[in-house]
Amino acid sequence: MKAIKYIFLSFLLPATSLTAQNVMTSSPYSMFGIGEIETGLYGSNAAMGGVSAGMRNKQLINADNPAGLTGIDTCRLLAEVSAFAKWESYKSKGSSHDAFTGNLSRFVMAGRIIPRWYAAVGLAPYSSVGYYFQSTQELEGSPGSYYTSTFSGDGGLSRVYLANAFKLLPSLSVGATVNYIFGNMSQSESQSTMAVSQALYGYTCSADFGVQYHRALGRELYLTVGAVYGLGRKIAMEKTQTITESAGSYDYAMKKSRQTLPQSVTVGSSLLYKKWTYGLDYLFRRYSSLTSGASRVTFHDAHELRAGVCYLPSQYPSDSFWKRTEYKIGAGLSTPYMHVSSQNGLSWRVTAGFGFPVINGRINVAFFHDRTQLNSNVLQSSFTGFTVTYTLNELFHRVKL
Repeated sequence: MKAIKYIFLSFLLPATSLTAQNVMTSSPYSMFGIGEIETGLYGSNAAMGGVSAGMRNKQLINADNPAGLTGIDTCRLLAEVSAFAKWESYKSKGSSHDAFTGNLSRFVMAGRIIPRWYAAVGLAPYSSVGYYFQSTQELEGSPGSYYTSTFSGDGGLSRVYLANAFKLLPSLSVGATVNYIFGNMSQSESQSTMAVSQALYGYTCSADFGVQYHRALGRELYLTVGAVYGLGRKIAMEKTQTITESAGSYDYAMKKSRQTLPQSVTVGSSLLYKKWTYGLDYLFRRYSSLTSGASRVTFHDAHELRAGVCYLPSQYPSDSFWKRTEYKIGAGLSTPYMHVSSQNGLSWRVTAGFGFPVINGRINVAFFHDRTQLNSNVLQSSFTGFTVTYTLNELFHRVKL
């Protein structure tokens, strides 16, 4: 229990600060809407393409489908922390932008409360804003004279959540997650003699509901099917605008801006056969509920397929390190939720990684490459990076709660 308390103090508190700053992205398109929606940056299954709806095992904290929490070892308390690093590249009709970002990305604790009741509490990013670029244009009415505008922004939304899961039957589990979504965002535009900045703050509550059905199909053959429904919720952003010029600074309270967080549906399954685990998910996100504030950029509903495979040679503690290591690969294919100049496109992701056994837990390392291509080359983005997730588990009967 002391180890889990140390994890909590060492990672949750810095994560709160860092998540508020959201050094999570450098995308110039994160200036629109509520920022760039964060996915795939944490969790034990990141190397399996992020499959989640039908996933469950004794050391898996399934925060995406709360019903999967009933698969946790009944005698153990789990704590998990994740971090990531990625290299980003953006290209748009001749211009390009490259950057490196990294941060802590999630902390979560989970375990059984009483027989048939399991719970988890955690902190994770929801969206991120992070951009800096300059634009030089000719001064109207003065041919040959130019001025430079600098645009910058940071912040984003974070998510604190409490998940509860109940094993209704030996093969049927249900769960619900209550999310508190909050955060600050700042955006500014400056020229040589004047700067205009605005600070936004918003918060709301939302909920996700999950179900899993699992059963044995034969000797060493197990099937799990699952589904998750996420409510769409409105979030009001309080705005304060600051104008800075040579005469001084002036603050103005502005009308609240409103966004609707996307509704979502995920269905999926997993198949465990001897040493192999296979997972497949379909995801739908109603991103069309978001508004960008710019006619050139629009948000649309997104569809995604994810698939992953895990191979674990042996679970016996007496076997060698490499035999107790998990080997994982995954892939994903989706339609981008953001269109630029009415152009659609395609996004894909490939992942691979390992789950290394350590004393009282596992360290999961996932490598990923994402690529998005919109038609007519209006936007091309690619991310290459890795995530590290440390899962610590301790026996309940050896600790004093």
